[in-house]
Amino acid sequence: MLYGVKIKAQISVYDMGYNWKPKIDSALTIIKNNDIEKYNNLIRYCKVISFWNGDYSTTENSTIICISKKDIQHSSTNNIAAILVHESKHLEYINTSQIYCEEIEEIVCYEYELDFLKKINNVEPWLIEHAIKMIDYYKKLIK
Repeated sequence: MLYGVKIKAQISVYDMGYNWKPKIDSALTIIKNNDIEKYNNLIRYCKVISFWNGDYSTTENSTIICISKKDIQHSSTNNIAAILVHESKHLEYINTSQIYCEEIEEIVCYEYELDFLKKINNVEPWLIEHAIKMIDYYKKLIK
């Protein structure tokens, strides 16, 4: 006899003591409430959300998203959500061994982010403008 077991995936968020964890929790809620497919992708590939002093948010190994100190301190919750969506796409590529050139991967990740941003009511226009600008930037690099 088979029994269905419901497992809730959990992402560990490092609590740095600067009240950053609630901002991450709010960003995760925004993702879950606006795009369940991208939320499921995030929880599938990301096991830890950490923080670092670098200029930009990034990934570390195949399961960690590192949010930059600058981003967590000076960004809106919608921007943090966009970062998590963007970086989760990078983790997907890492974990599925899809090999692209860096520029193509960035285009795909920014397009994925842009698709998410368009689903948020009253999203800050600069977030959409930034994603479009970065898509154009990377497209010019591969021409």
